[in-house]
Order: sequence, then structure tokens, then C-alpha cells
Amino acid sequence: MTKRSHTLVFTLVIATTLMLFPSTARLQEQTTPAASVAQENSTYTITQGDTLWDIANSALKDPFLWPLIWKENPSIANPDLIYPGNKLIIPSLAPIERAMQAPVETSPIATPAPLERGEKTETAAAPLASTNEMPAASTNEVPAPVPAVKSVPTATAPTPEEAPAKSGLIVDKEAVPPLIDKYTMVSAGYVGTDTSVESITGALEPKNIFGSDDIVFIKVSTPETVKIGDKYLIFAPVKKVRHPQTGKKMGSLMKILGILQVSEKAPGATYLTARITLSFDGISKGSRLVPYQEPTLFYSIPKNDGRNIEGHIVEVMDSRSINGSFDMLYLDKGSSDDVKPGDRFTVFLDPLKKGFPRKIIGEAQVVLVKDTTATAMVKNSTDAIAKGDRVELIK
Repeated sequence: MTKRSHTLVFTLVIATTLMLFPSTARLQEQTTPAASVAQENSTYTITQGDTLWDIANSALKDPFLWPLIWKENPSIANPDLIYPGNKLIIPSLAPIERAMQAPVETSPIATPAPLERGEKTETAAAPLASTNEMPAASTNEVPAPVPAVKSVPTATAPTPEEAPAKSGLIVDKEAVPPLIDKYTMVSAGYVGTDTSVESITGALEPKNIFGSDDIVFIKVSTPETVKIGDKYLIFAPVKKVRHPQTGKKMGSLMKILGILQVSEKAPGATYLTARITLSFDGISKGSRLVPYQEPTLFYSIPKNDGRNIEGHIVEVMDSRSINGSFDMLYLDKGSSDDVKPGDRFTVFLDPLKKGFPRKIIGEAQVVLVKDTTATAMVKNSTDAIAKGDRVELIK
């Protein structure tokens, strides 16, 4: 072989290698999993001082991804309020990484299948005008020639039926979300006179504070009627409540701590085994129980229908002197006063001097209604809202 022919062969080998290399690399990328991204969700136990921002920075390597953690943990009603001891689900970024790195798929161009050896071109199947048509069964007759169809150029703009490609991270939203989400309603608390004796008596592990996924032992008044899977609301009386104007006893402020579910029931046993499925705050031995009822979500504000309701704020959670958006207020009006879930109340202060206008300081929406009291969430405020402030149903 001459030097010239040797050079020519070497050049052809190099060119062929360069042509085949991209497809080879692409095949390797598709078959090799990304080792740097976790493939499954993980869990994290909240410690004192944690924030979703810090947790996202540590677990997902980007603090701006904290909404992913919030979305994966629907029990967190307010992302600014997370409690030590609770467990969080940390979502895997693998699906997102794969979606963002995957090449754009294009429709392959259909090419006629090669003829088998010995097959005549006259008997080849005619091209279909539509993909919905089925080819005719083969016969001995020679099909009529089909006129040539000009190729249609690929459209550069998407058709109305096609959705444009989306880039970035998009969180789907419900078509018609409720005015107040389920977990805010469950955790809102209330003022009432519950005298339940059912309670948590201990736990599988020697702990003082319990949280999500902890196994506890409970005592109920009629264990024979309880079934595995039954749920109980966990609560604790916080303080006695008296009306700020009249001094009348209103009951106790009940703080909702979480939800548990019965997981084991031994025949004839006095105590049942349960798992805490959701926790809003620290749960301890002695925390009270009441059968859980799924809250009824509402999607529109009730019509006033001529109702004229005025009242007072009789208590606020954690005895705060300053309350703002998303804080809970407890009113001295309930279902016996025709208050309905979703009602909106103006919060105002009486004028300091007769003849002067009152001062409107905020607005609250009713979340939960009891017989003589109601729980409302602050929607907006222009000043501090406190116990004793006046409220009036918006007409």
C-alpha cells in the first residue's frame, strides 16, 4: 500500500469515528443514571431554629427551591410556622433534572420500508393518505397506481391543538381552589366547652414530645366500638376564656396539635395503638382526643341575606397583643347567631370621642363555626388587632 493510499484510509477512519461519536455519547447519556441526584424522596426532622429556606439550601443545594418542600408537605399551612420534631418529606430533584435535560423530541420522517428480495415494485403497498386508514387486504389484483403526493413543509409555529413547550418549573394549581385550605381549617382551633376524657397515655419510644409518624398509646371511653383506621383529632385546652366586656365564661381555648390514626387493636385491651399522621405542634402525654371529622371546604362567600351581626374578639392564639394576616381570632358569635363559614367581618375600633368615625383596622374571614363562637382568620390589617376589638359582618 502506498503512502498516499494509507493516508486516505486513515482519514476515512477518523471521519467515520467523528460521525458516529455524537450518537454514541447520546446513547450513553440515556442509559447511564445521574449519580449526583437523589432518585427517591427523603425525610428530615425539623430542629430548633430551622426554616424552609435553610432546609432547602442544605437538602436541595438551593434555598430558592423551598416551595418544593412546602408543596410536598401539605400539612404546613403557613411556611413561616414549622415546629421542631416534625418530619418533612424532601422531594427528589431527579424527575425535574431529567425533564430539563432531556432532548426535545421530534417526529421522525416516515420512510418507505425496503422491498424484500424478489418483490416487484408494481405490487408494493400504496402509501396511506391518512394514518387513520387501514391498508386493504392483499389480493392477486395489482392495485391502481397512486398519484404522487407532494411533501408538506414542516410548520414552524404550533397548531392550535399543540401546546407550546414549557420551560422551567411550573407548579400546577387547582382549577377552583377553596377559600380556606383544609389544613388551615383543621389546625385553626376554637373556643368551646369540650370535656373529652380520651387522651394519649404514652408512646412506644421514651419521648416527652411526639410528632409525625410516632407510635403512641391512647385510651378511649368505648374501645370496643373503635376500628383500625379510625382517626382522632389531638388537642389541648390552653386557657379559660372570659368575654372581655361582660366577663362571662366562654369555655376554653382549644389548640389543635395534630391527627392520629388507630393502627392496632388487641382483643379486650383497654389501650389502643395509634400512629400520629399529622402534627401542627408538639404533642405530649395527656393530650386530649376527639373523633376526627373531615372539614367541609367552601368555595364562595355566603350571601348576607339581610343579616346584621356585631360582636367582639374574645381571644387570640398564644395571647398575642399584635395580630396580622393569617393569625386566628375567636369571636363571640356562632351558629346560634346565624354566622356561617366563609363570612367576612370588618374589625374596627370605636371612636375615642362621640361623633367621630370608627377606625377600621382589618378584615377577618370565618373558618370554623361552633354554637356560640367562631374562629376567623385575619385576611388583612392596617393596625394591631387584639382581644376586645369589635367586629361587624360585611354587608
